[in-house]
Amino acid sequence: MSQIEPRPIEPRTASMTYSALLLGSVGVLAETADMRARAFNAAFAEAELGWTWDAETLGDPGGAPDDEERIASYAATAGQEIDAGAIADSVMTQLETLAAAEGLSLRDGVADVIAEARAQDLKLGLVSDAPPRLVKLVLSALGRDLDLSVFDYIGNGTKAARPKPAQDIYNDALRSMDVTADAALAIEDTPEHAEAAIAAGIRTLVYPRSGLDDDAFPDAATVLEELSPALLRARDD
Repeated sequence: MSQIEPRPIEPRTASMTYSALLLGSVGVLAETADMRARAFNAAFAEAELGWTWDAETLGDPGGAPDDEERIASYAATAGQEIDAGAIADSVMTQLETLAAAEGLSLRDGVADVIAEARAQDLKLGLVSDAPPRLVKLVLSALGRDLDLSVFDYIGNGTKAARPKPAQDIYNDALRSMDVTADAALAIEDTPEHAEAAIAAGIRTLVYPRSGLDDDAFPDAATVLEELSPALLRARDD
């Protein structure tokens, strides 16, 4: 993996204001781990592999390794020869079926934070580096919970040369939104994702997805127990 060279985060004064809120992944918006695990297991059952994965085995839906690489690695460890690409495609098909049938809901506090960002006339970005098909699936499954027109930027893995924890997708978002790093606030959900925002020089909050240990996150990130609109009104001297 290429070495990441973090940009320094400039001190924020009381007179400074944010101009952009960057939601760092689909995992910030919605909890997807359980549904993804069920999709993987349905695809495995269809292929008669005899595998069962839980959310911990599944790991991070964005970044490296991707689903095909993860499946291929698991098969190699198990000594099985498979078509990892075909199974990964089946996983996405299963996930699309589940998401269409069950839908997804925004995590607690997300709607209020988005509303506060709009009230403050902040630019809003979804800085995901997940595959386009997964990003589209999650946003579609959120349905009326989320108005996509509020976003000035929606990222996916095709917009970054390197996956998180490299900062490439954040660099693309800042450039596309015409925002400087010191004027942005990022909210992330995993340690690797938080590292990407920090490496881009962006002040970073973490709203951990379920099952993650707070101690795993970078020291430069602030770990939250809940999301509140007050986060956008607070300023560090």
